[in-house]
Amino acid sequence: MPEPVTPAVSLPDRAMLPRGLGARTDAMLCGLWLLLAGFHPLMAFWLLQGPSVGVDSMVPVLAGLQLLLCVGCLVVQRRGQGVAAAGAFVLGQLLLLSVAYGYWGLAAQVRQQLLQVVPILLVAALLGARPLRWATLWLCAVMVAGAWVDLAGNLFRSERVPQVVVQLGACVFGSALVAWLLHHSVTALRESLQLAEQHGADLARKRDQLQLEMQEKERSRDQLVHAMKMENVGRLASGIAHDFNHLLGLIHGYVAKARRSQDLPAVAEALQGVDSAARRASAVSRRLLDFSRLEAGRPQLLDAADAIEAMAPMLRQVFDLGIACRVDTGQVRCRIHFDPAQLELILLSLAVNASQAMPDGGSFDLELALVAEGGELAIRARDTGQGMSEEVRARCLEPFFTTKPVGQGTGLGLAVSASLVAAASGRIQVESRSGHGTCVEIRLPALALE
Repeated sequence: MPEPVTPAVSLPDRAMLPRGLGARTDAMLCGLWLLLAGFHPLMAFWLLQGPSVGVDSMVPVLAGLQLLLCVGCLVVQRRGQGVAAAGAFVLGQLLLLSVAYGYWGLAAQVRQQLLQVVPILLVAALLGARPLRWATLWLCAVMVAGAWVDLAGNLFRSERVPQVVVQLGACVFGSALVAWLLHHSVTALRESLQLAEQHGADLARKRDQLQLEMQEKERSRDQLVHAMKMENVGRLASGIAHDFNHLLGLIHGYVAKARRSQDLPAVAEALQGVDSAARRASAVSRRLLDFSRLEAGRPQLLDAADAIEAMAPMLRQVFDLGIACRVDTGQVRCRIHFDPAQLELILLSLAVNASQAMPDGGSFDLELALVAEGGELAIRARDTGQGMSEEVRARCLEPFFTTKPVGQGTGLGLAVSASLVAAASGRIQVESRSGHGTCVEIRLPALALE
C-alpha cells in the first residue's frame, strides 16, 4: 500500500522563524554583507576621485551609512541573532534607497539598480513571504517617488513624461519579477528541505525499528537454543541418573569399607576413593548445569578433536544398549571458531535424532575429516536408522517441520543447528534414503594448529 503524500507546507512568516536561519544561510549572509561593506565605500571613493559630473557630498554619506549598516548586521549575526540582522539589513537598505531616490531621482539609479534591489529582495525572501511582499511594495513606492523627482526636475515637460513612465514601468516590473522568482525558488527549496528532513526522520525511525526487530530475532533464537538444551537435558537425565547412582554406590562402598577397617592406611585409601567419586559426580552435575544455562553465544577458537572427544561420554548417554556409539577424530588437528556450548547442543541434537531413528538398534558414528580443497573441517554424523524420504530430506532444515507425532518433537533441532552453523560461516548437508540411514555433514572454516 503506497504511503500518503505529505502536503506542501506553507512558507512560515518571520514571527514563526527560529532564532537562526541555518548554518549555510548565515554563512551566505555574512559573505554578502562583507562584499557590500567593501563595495560601496570603494565605489564612492572612485566616483569622488574621478571626473564624474553630479557627484556631491551625499555620496560619501550614504556610502558610510551602507558600511555601518553591513558591519552592524554582521556583528548582530555573530551574536546568534541571524533573523534580527537580516531584518535590520532589509529595513536599513530600504531607508537608504528612499533617501537616494528622493535625492537623485529614478534615472540616476537605473545603472546600479540591480545591485541595489537584488540583495534586499534576496534577504527579504529568506525572512518569509510577508517581509518579501512589503519590501517589494516599498521598492515600487520608492521608484515612483524617484520618477516623480525626475519629472519635477524637468518641470513635467510633456516630451519627458513617456520616457519616465516607460523607465518606471520597466523598473517596477523587473523588481516584481525578481521578487516573484525569489519567492517561489526559496519556497521550493524550503519545502524540499522539509521533505528531506521528514524522509530522514522516517529512515531513522525505520532503522530503529529494524534494530529492534533484529534484537528481538536474536532473543528469539537464544530462547529456541535454550529450549533445545532443556529438551535434550531431559533426555540426558536417565543416563546421568545412572552415572550418579553408580558414583553414589562407589561412595557408599568406600564409606562401608572405612567403617569396617581399623587400619589407618585402609581408611585413608577409602576416603581417597570417596573424594575421587565425589569429584566425578560434581563434574557430571557441573557439565549438566553449564549445558542447560541460558547464556549468549561466546565463540572462541577450539581444538575440534579435543572438544568432540570430551563430548563422547555425554553422547553415549543418549543411546540405548542396543546402539553402538563410536567417535573417531581421525588424528585431525585443527581449530574452529565456535561456541563450545552450541557445538555440544548441535552434536547432542544429532545424536538424539539418530537414537529416535533406530528403535531396533544400530550404530552411530561421529567422524572428523579435513577437506583439503576448501580448508574446512567436516564433522559427519552417520546412523543406520530408518532414513528419510527425498521429500522429507528436502524440508528437514525448515523451522517447525517434523515427522514426529504431536508432543514428541518441535521441528526446531536441525533448523536451529543450521542457523548456528551459518552464523559461523559454515553449512550443513543432509544425505539420506528411506531404510538406509542418514548422514549429516557439518562444514566449518578450519585453522591449522600452530
